[in-house]
Amino acid sequence: MEVIRNNHFSMVIGLMVMMKLFLFMVLSVFADPEPETLNISKGLLGYWKLHGDCKDHSGNGHDGINHGVDLDKGFFDGKGSYIEVPTKQTLQVGKGEFTISAWIHTDKIVDDTLGDIISFYDPRQRRGINFGLHSSAGGYQSKGDDRHIFFGIDNARLSEWQDCGRPNPTSNYVSNSLTVYNGDLYAGTIDAGDEAGWCHVYRYAGGKEWIDCGRVGNGRTTGVMALIVHQGKLYAGTSTYDWTRVFSGKYDNCHVYRYDGGKNWVDCGQPGNMLRINCMATFGGKLYAGGDRGLPPTGEKQWTGRPYQIFVYEGGTRWSVAGTFPPEPPHSLYPHAMAVHDGRLYAGYPNVFAYDGQKWEFAGTPLGNTPVELKPHLQVHSLSVFQGNLIAGMWPEARVVQYEKGTKWSDRGHLGDGTEINALCVYNGKLYAGAIPRGEVSRLDDPAGWTSLRKFFSPKGWEPGPPTAPVRSEINNWTRVTSLTIFQGRLFASIGSCTSSVLDAPAGIRGSVHSFMAGQSITHDKDLGPGWNHITAVRKAGELRLYVNGKLSSRSAPFDTDDYDLTVRVPLKIGFGEHDYFSGRIRAVRLYSLALADREIGILQGIDRP
Repeated sequence: MEVIRNNHFSMVIGLMVMMKLFLFMVLSVFADPEPETLNISKGLLGYWKLHGDCKDHSGNGHDGINHGVDLDKGFFDGKGSYIEVPTKQTLQVGKGEFTISAWIHTDKIVDDTLGDIISFYDPRQRRGINFGLHSSAGGYQSKGDDRHIFFGIDNARLSEWQDCGRPNPTSNYVSNSLTVYNGDLYAGTIDAGDEAGWCHVYRYAGGKEWIDCGRVGNGRTTGVMALIVHQGKLYAGTSTYDWTRVFSGKYDNCHVYRYDGGKNWVDCGQPGNMLRINCMATFGGKLYAGGDRGLPPTGEKQWTGRPYQIFVYEGGTRWSVAGTFPPEPPHSLYPHAMAVHDGRLYAGYPNVFAYDGQKWEFAGTPLGNTPVELKPHLQVHSLSVFQGNLIAGMWPEARVVQYEKGTKWSDRGHLGDGTEINALCVYNGKLYAGAIPRGEVSRLDDPAGWTSLRKFFSPKGWEPGPPTAPVRSEINNWTRVTSLTIFQGRLFASIGSCTSSVLDAPAGIRGSVHSFMAGQSITHDKDLGPGWNHITAVRKAGELRLYVNGKLSSRSAPFDTDDYDLTVRVPLKIGFGEHDYFSGRIRAVRLYSLALADREIGILQGIDRP
């Protein structure tokens, strides 16, 4: 009996082994081939290793032309280096599917706009592909130091505007603060129907819904003017913005706070004696803040030559003076707007100064083609970067002026009958600006000039009056576009009154947020982080997809592929586009004329790893 049992057991074991072998053979027939056998050359239009050369290693002859890139390291300096690939019919993707993949590297501290990775885009036709890094900035603020990804296509398409609601039901002023942090959009507001509504920050919940993130501090300040992401945290600067009442009311000096989640804000101290923190910037790994001079010394009606100052955060609640500026012409500076570009921190109003971490240098007056008689009224209300150049948005003509070098500036045009530009943003290959008095959003369409897209306050027959000699009733009507910020692939615009006081203008369109989409675009709205990252952009049929380190990050809503023929007659550029030159390293850029599957993207990530 023992022998029979042993033989039976052996037969069962043998049958199990045979079944496993059979199943393995069947699965081997139907399974995908091993990664090593996948044809990663199928549909490959171009492959630029950027390691020793900028040749096209796909065999298609789309060799690049080097413009100052350190090809031994694949290093792009952010100031002028890029690779130009001459356009050919064999490089076009047209209406078809495509995939772009690349390894990119950014340092922990990047004192520059992060810039474009791939640009295959014709701005005159508003057609092509934009793929790069960016971070958000609300109005007067410089950009944060987090890294978001933008992927967009366009063929001169524009969506309808979407009403995104009101963060604070009784405030008429969403401040210069729209900022994306850790995958969410935040907004600060100023003033409200009662003091309980002062100084709040809100998080966008989709549709028209906003979540209250609490009151920022307990001082007598009416609002939050500045929001910025610095070293992985969200910071807020409080202010009493109402420039018609701020010095006559009993208001407290403003503080900077760090968001601690929920409705919790940590006091980071008081920079100087400011009643208004207008602008903040992250530069050289440190946080900077600028604003007014506070109240005149006790017993004095004037500031008696008291200088303006910019402050730097030293940790805890400590701030120190980072710069002191004359209050009177010809080299006066009231810190009102900030931007970081090409290794320097810029601050403006009415002139511009630049800081390299050691000293401040006068960078001229952004006059452009402003008539000489208006020069005494000149103010800088926004600073940004477009096509690799620093640009300024001005009062009293809503003029954009471009920095050249030294103290020289050139003109980039005037926005209709606008008087002041509070917000500038490069979105899907084009420059957008928001202006007062009609709450107007416009797009730069060279060589024709500025195209008006939306006037949020412009009653029929209403004329706003001259900007340099306004009457109070007209000031109360004036409406601002306070911020322009990219989130979830859309451009968001916040609206505010002129003074920010609920005593002057009703809440309604003022105090609201709106958005639209140019072409089709998607974003990765969380910080990518420094170091090497593999990113992939895919157009699959009527859908865009964005992958970060092999994982799907975002996808678009379906769209009609026939609407988006991306054929262009301009070069493909690596490391430069309509925003800025790339700051960091780029390796292993691939362009396919097909949509790679998730598994194939993972394989590329491993094959091309630096």
